[in-house]
Amino acid sequence: MEQLTERKGQEEAVTDKEKAVPEKEKGTDWFLGNIRDAAQFLTGCWMFLMLTVFPLYFGNKYHEIGGYKFSFFSGASTLLLIPAAVLGAVVLAGKVLERKRTAWRGEISPVDMGVLLYLAASVLSYVFSAFPKDAWEGVGGWNMGLRTQLLMGASYFLISRFFPWKKAKGKSRIGLGGKLLFYGFFAGSGITFALGVLHRFGVDPLGMYKGIDSSYQILFLSTIGQATWYSSYVCTVFAIGICIFFAAEDQKIRIFSGLYCVLGFMTLVTQNSDSAFASLALLFIGLFAAACSSPHKMERFLEVVILGAASFKAIGFLQWGFADRALELGKLSTFVSRGWLSWLLLLCSSGCLIWLLHWEEKKGEAVREAEWGKTGKMLRRICLIAVLAAAVLVLVLIAGNTAGLWQKWFGITFRNQYLLFNDKWGSDRGFTWKISAEIYAGLPWLQKLVGVGPDCFQVYSYSIPEFADRLYQYWKPDILTNAHNEFLNLLICTGMAGLVSFLSLFVLGVRRFYRAWGQNRCGGEREKETWPALLILAGMLCILAYAGHNFFCYQQVCCTPFLFLIMGLAESAARLETRLN
Repeated sequence: MEQLTERKGQEEAVTDKEKAVPEKEKGTDWFLGNIRDAAQFLTGCWMFLMLTVFPLYFGNKYHEIGGYKFSFFSGASTLLLIPAAVLGAVVLAGKVLERKRTAWRGEISPVDMGVLLYLAASVLSYVFSAFPKDAWEGVGGWNMGLRTQLLMGASYFLISRFFPWKKAKGKSRIGLGGKLLFYGFFAGSGITFALGVLHRFGVDPLGMYKGIDSSYQILFLSTIGQATWYSSYVCTVFAIGICIFFAAEDQKIRIFSGLYCVLGFMTLVTQNSDSAFASLALLFIGLFAAACSSPHKMERFLEVVILGAASFKAIGFLQWGFADRALELGKLSTFVSRGWLSWLLLLCSSGCLIWLLHWEEKKGEAVREAEWGKTGKMLRRICLIAVLAAAVLVLVLIAGNTAGLWQKWFGITFRNQYLLFNDKWGSDRGFTWKISAEIYAGLPWLQKLVGVGPDCFQVYSYSIPEFADRLYQYWKPDILTNAHNEFLNLLICTGMAGLVSFLSLFVLGVRRFYRAWGQNRCGGEREKETWPALLILAGMLCILAYAGHNFFCYQQVCCTPFLFLIMGLAESAARLETRLN
């Protein structure tokens, strides 16, 4: 009897212990869940401010607008992003302690690794910089020093882990908070685009040009400021609208996103920066590769091209109809809007779409799917070969023309501004790139590896008498603040380590997002795309568009934070599908 009583007591003790463990775990889960919700709320608020308010925010019109933009970014990040990062670190620590092993390492994706490597290279560059204050703050006006780099990296990790998804009917959908973010994005960027178009026709509803000489109006537009800053912003965020128009099946969403895309294409062709067309070309190449997955997606790609070409031509007609108000743009912008290129794109894409629709109607679904699999792969290969061949051809033409080989061998000299690489090439980028290469070549070996400090191009180059004299003579009274090529600028500022890590981030991002989109989009070719699939594709296109534009530009607060923001969205969507959350 005593043994039975003792055994019963032991069983009750075990039962109490088993009950106690779930209660403890429940308490931990409740605590971490609330911390996660708080981090998610703060991250969402930061995203809303950046997507909706930041593009429209300015102080004294265009005077020091870059400083005002950075103050907004810095203030919002200090108020929201840094506390969210602290809370996020608590959640991560809780996960590590809960698992008691290194399972958390499996949560690090290739894109995460790329961001971490780039941040590590930036920190290393700062540590060895001879200009710690400049390396921390960066050049006044865009301030892309280590402080901003760390904030952008934090935004990527917070968004990729805490974007507000919800599950409904077995699919991941955007909750109310996510919808508010995208409503705000379309409002903020759409108004910014519209103002950019109006400014090119002399309509200034906000009085931004008051007190500015008319000769400077071509250099500034909308509420972003300098034309190249504006084009970099447009090229970075435009991918989201294009992806929604490309993949959505709901007619209301397609009409709304189509109107947004019209504004985007119109402002791209009027912003007057040639680098925007390089960006748009890479975006279209990426979209074409994604469209090769099915005939229906190819239809959508052709519709995007038709919409773009029609928007370009509509601007051309407006420039003709309001010739007295339209600002005179550069040769390339004028050629795209008024020349034969937009007609050619419109006719060719319309003809291809009509043929594709006829082919789909003629073929049965089973035959269509079987035949298109091989066709899509072949089209991707053709596109890749054509892009590589075009790049090699352009380089050969420029090199041969600059060296005088075509004149010597064939008696031909190209006077085109794009095919003669001299000091004036690309709005003086020829001189800037050559002296930047000389600056890097003259660096000590340690600086060749880690650079002179984040955003320290100006302070270093003007500290070397040889380079300072040449820069003063060429640019006076202006000051050259960067290499006007983001990759060359990174090579000098963060060294080979920074450049390789940044390029790796781009390659890993495109590879991951392209594969994730191909694997995780909905099954049927006319099924509705899920929001995760849309954002994954937007991440890939954003990287391509940003790389194309900033090959001729540089990091600044009006565009680079949006690159990390959109990559964070795409990574968040990819993690949903691969169960990394």
